[in-house]
Amino acid sequence: MNKIKIQVKEKHIKDGIPENCTYCAVALAVNDKLTEMFKLDFEPRIVESGNVHYALRLADNKPSAYQTEFNTQISMEDQETLNDFVYDFDTGKDVNPFEFNIEFTDTIIEKMKSLEKKEMENFKINK
Repeated sequence: MNKIKIQVKEKHIKDGIPENCTYCAVALAVNDKLTEMFKLDFEPRIVESGNVHYALRLADNKPSAYQTEFNTQISMEDQETLNDFVYDFDTGKDVNPFEFNIEFTDTIIEKMKSLEKKEMENFKINK
């Protein structure tokens, strides 16, 4: 399992929209980190998973919305911290920057790299 550290910074908190799964502070931080790593058009969503915690849904939006989904998960050791942050952010409480990890299998990383390569080849052809 590959862990990727996500840093929710002041700018994400300032720019984030409470109760918006695609534009909350956490989703903005995930998007910044992953687009830094891969040249893909990600759409991270932080969604409720049962009554207990939040989960991450991640997809690439080319050529159409949610074209390719990637199975990821929030590290178990970070789940409570993320839950508390999202709850406080959504209810208008003061929140501070924090870090958490998301996890990907080697297969998902390779899938992302392959899709990135394919999209870059399509970009060159359409240029």
